[in-house]
Amino acid sequence: MSYHPDEALLKHYALGEVDATQGLALAVHLESCPRCRHKVATYERALGDAFLTQSGDVQVTAPLADDVLDTMFDSIVALPQHEESTVKLAAKPKKVCVNNRTFILPKALAAFHDRIGPWRSYGGKVFSAVVDLDEPSRVNLMYMAPGVTVPQHTHKGLESTLVLHGGFSDEDGHYEVGDFLLKDASVKHSPATASEEDCLCLSVLTEPMLFTQGVARLFNMFGKGLYP
Repeated sequence: MSYHPDEALLKHYALGEVDATQGLALAVHLESCPRCRHKVATYERALGDAFLTQSGDVQVTAPLADDVLDTMFDSIVALPQHEESTVKLAAKPKKVCVNNRTFILPKALAAFHDRIGPWRSYGGKVFSAVVDLDEPSRVNLMYMAPGVTVPQHTHKGLESTLVLHGGFSDEDGHYEVGDFLLKDASVKHSPATASEEDCLCLSVLTEPMLFTQGVARLFNMFGKGLYP
């Protein structure tokens, strides 16, 4: 894992200042990245310390008397015990299936499994499924089969990409599981998978893609661009 969200974006996440779509992509990245989890935890602690400082002195109550503690303990022990059969088991992993492949979703994304739409195929090589979060930005699962090159394009807004499985390359480098990319309208790129490797990504687009080469530019008709 070589590509991470920048410091500013992690701070906004810690402050709760990102929308649901960007927050989902960041949460999935944090699942697999101890380095970024540590940074977010540091920002959250700093935020908590600042809040306490601004709130003034905190009044601490006197310790509870022993008889009060005993009464509380007795009350807890007296609560009815749950039968073993009522204990909730850990949820089974959520999976998606595409192009005869099955992938287990990260926990943060698995929570939205029921919001994942049907897969659409582009030439039998690239597949896309919408994750409906009821937000203006578009969230998709994107699958690229081995040996695929997506036509060069840019973006009217921002594109966040998180690699969930496999890897892909573009003009700026090679990306593997856990890598988080953020590209804007200044970037033109052509994602491609190697002949022996496929790739599953989570993609967040604030605006449609705009193709910059070849017949794919027909998708840019009327200046609307294309959502995958």
